[in-house]
Amino acid sequence: MIGLLQLLDEHSGAVEADLQGTYHIDLRDLWRFDEQGFRRLTLRRVWVLVTHLPPAAATRIALGGSGWDRKEHLAADLWHAIVKSPHPGLPVVESPVDPKKSKRVAEFKKRAAERQRQIDAGEIT
Repeated sequence: MIGLLQLLDEHSGAVEADLQGTYHIDLRDLWRFDEQGFRRLTLRRVWVLVTHLPPAAATRIALGGSGWDRKEHLAADLWHAIVKSPHPGLPVVESPVDPKKSKRVAEFKKRAAERQRQIDAGEIT
């Protein structure tokens, strides 16, 4: 559930639009109760619906998805095989950059360059 709460915090607009557009469910029902006092929409149901959204859903695209489903990727593969160049509409999915990992990589490269400098200068062997 923590993942769902984080998703709702970071991409609430996309989730709300997808729930309304795909399932005709109002996300505001999370805070509404029916006549018997039960929530009209539970976090569990939101999670189930969000995890089964189609590839072109705004939530999936916001999380780094391409927006293409299997059929579209297969058609692009056929295009590539026939024309010998990638389909011009092929989505480029960039992996999210982890700032901690980027910082570690930069530090590693700096240490490696310094060590190589020391080796080249004969300071160490």
